Amino acid sequence: MARSPAAEQLRQERETFDQARSQDRLWFGLRLAMGYVAIAIMVLVASVSLYVMLHPQRYGPAVLTLAAAALLVDMVSLAAAVFRLVLQQGSARALGPVTQVTSHPGRNGP
Repeated sequence: MARSPAAEQLRQERETFDQARSQDRLWFGLRLAMGYVAIAIMVLVASVSLYVMLHPQRYGPAVLTLAAAALLVDMVSLAAAVFRLVLQQGSARALGPVTQVTSHPGRNGP
């Protein structure tokens, strides 16, 4: 059975929207997982750095400097990641309708 051009266009637009919604859901899951991993790594690096810095008698001055630098870089990179992924709204693609609204000849109004 042959479909009318309008029905076929609507079917294709529905499939396009469903695919965009599915991809949006997958990207959200990936960003969420990456955020959790980043937080876990940040906590691990901060914990080790703080342990080294709070026990200076066990470690030399070079190790203490590296621990402080690692803690500083870790916090700055976390702030940059939060800004880039969460606060910057331009990175998110808006999900919206893909259908084209056209007026039909012979009809009054939209």
